[in-house]
Amino acid sequence: MNWTQVFLVLCLPAISVYSDTTVTIYPQWLAQGRSVRYDGVRWNNHNGLDQEALIPRCRSIRTDGARWILRDLNDRLFQDWPEDPNRSGYPDPNYLKNATKQQELFSAYLANINSDRENGMFMMLSATYFPTWINQSEHNGRFPNNVDAAAEFMLLLVEGIYDYTKGRIPPYFEPVNEPDAKYKIFNFTTVSILHKLVAEKLHARFHINVAGPTVSGYSGLTDRNDFSFWTQVSQFMDATLEYLDVFSFHSYNSLIVSDKSHRLAGMNEARLVAFVDLVENYAHLKKGKIIPIVISEYGRDIVIGIDKFAPSPIVDFATIYHSNAHRFTQLSLREYIDRSVVFLLANEKYPGHDSLNWSLFTLQGKATNIVDVYYFWYNFTSEYSFIRTTSEYDGEERTVSPLAMGSSLSNETVVLLHSYSQKTQKVKLVFQNGWIKPTTGEATCITIKDNWYPVITFNEPFDIGKTQRIVDLPPEATCRFTFKTPSDQQPKVTLNETTYYGSDTVIPIKSDVVSTVISLPKGQYNSARLRVSTSWPINVTNNVSYITFNLHPLHSFYKLYDSDKLDSPTYWQVWEFVVATSTFVTGANQVQIHFSNIMTTGYVSSVALVTGKLL
Repeated sequence: MNWTQVFLVLCLPAISVYSDTTVTIYPQWLAQGRSVRYDGVRWNNHNGLDQEALIPRCRSIRTDGARWILRDLNDRLFQDWPEDPNRSGYPDPNYLKNATKQQELFSAYLANINSDRENGMFMMLSATYFPTWINQSEHNGRFPNNVDAAAEFMLLLVEGIYDYTKGRIPPYFEPVNEPDAKYKIFNFTTVSILHKLVAEKLHARFHINVAGPTVSGYSGLTDRNDFSFWTQVSQFMDATLEYLDVFSFHSYNSLIVSDKSHRLAGMNEARLVAFVDLVENYAHLKKGKIIPIVISEYGRDIVIGIDKFAPSPIVDFATIYHSNAHRFTQLSLREYIDRSVVFLLANEKYPGHDSLNWSLFTLQGKATNIVDVYYFWYNFTSEYSFIRTTSEYDGEERTVSPLAMGSSLSNETVVLLHSYSQKTQKVKLVFQNGWIKPTTGEATCITIKDNWYPVITFNEPFDIGKTQRIVDLPPEATCRFTFKTPSDQQPKVTLNETTYYGSDTVIPIKSDVVSTVISLPKGQYNSARLRVSTSWPINVTNNVSYITFNLHPLHSFYKLYDSDKLDSPTYWQVWEFVVATSTFVTGANQVQIHFSNIMTTGYVSSVALVTGKLL
């Protein structure tokens, strides 16, 4: 009998792990605006002056009170100010020269800035509380008819602070907080005149940044009623751009609760980016350059369905979540946003108000759940630099926002992910061209657990070598994934991003195509992405179908997450397309936005080309 040797080959199917989206991390440091490095003074600070006993507690988590709120109202400062005996209708210039008065009014501020840290303080006024001796008949008894006299109060206030602190005045000054909510007191023409006069007076004496208009509703609701709120803001910019140092506004999101379900809605992320681009596009048209932006309040505001002041784990979670979500967006817009101050307080208690829902600590110094915001960001200092990332251009609304940072001193590469989804997201991490090949690492996450409690977990081990480079991002989580990376494997080059804007803003959509022009200087460009913001009523069904850039069609895009799509009468959406730099020409570049349907309503609010150059 002859035996025949037979070899059997067992073919097993390759195991494939499904991913919801992909984030690409490049071997490039990412510079936007002033610096490539993380700067805690720009991003870590919170609202209010801290109670002196809580200052060390706040600094232990790397945050400072950085917004001096309502100094004109508190202690009836402006209301009790006497009239100048030598100048009828103006405040007495000697009132704040009294040392005892200065100590009473300004000592808390001095305690807050007495450190070796950079002073990043904002000073904000209500501008609606003045003495009875000044005529306020034209403004419902709440603001002087003589706007120059109102500005004089503010100049004398800063002079008093300057004298008491020996020159350490707040570097940012906001003459009036949220004037859009005070429309029964003054219109935006008056608001514009006030900012102009305050800027002229303060700049004549001090090195100080005057900021405005410090709007809140007008920012998130800008596109309502055919951009009627924007008309007010743009007219303010027309009158003040030559005088103001920075443009300031507020940005909030909300919590909506129904039985055992919840939703997180509001301005971030799409409306926030759309508003920033609209402001910068308009400033670019008026001045030929962008204007620095400060967001002097942001985070969680409205709560619907439950009491926002009562103790509640879901309110705590929403407060933490929105603080982190907004910071992710701000850190991706560093070219335009100079700094921001989250609406959290060291402690918010005062007579008649016992809530701790925006508080970091109790009055006794015990940490609340809200400190998780700062525990999450604690490791990031100026030794960390930003690394370029991109989301997947899959033609969908993204539900994961990425960032990345690295430190050559700590030998770390950190991928940060924020989820807008109420489902677990499987995120594939692609390190371009295998510039590093990490497998194991440690994850720190803030998530929502049973009974809606916020939970932070630190340094949990994971291994993407076993999951085909996929990490699990829990529902509505903010996570950082840390990989040890030797310093010689960190990026060797820096990509510097600069934005160029279209030749129009708030362009009406009258057909299925909208056109604009972007002017580019001569230069070598290494990357580009085109950001287009569109707005139309929610009863209109349409999409951006594709874009042509100098007649070259662009099809690869994703949309920023629109958290307000269920609660707003309009869709204000942001579409980001990848652009080949080979299509660029020096000078005028023709951009056409093509829609899937012919329209007779809606607008393209701005068009921004973000270009990158390797340094």
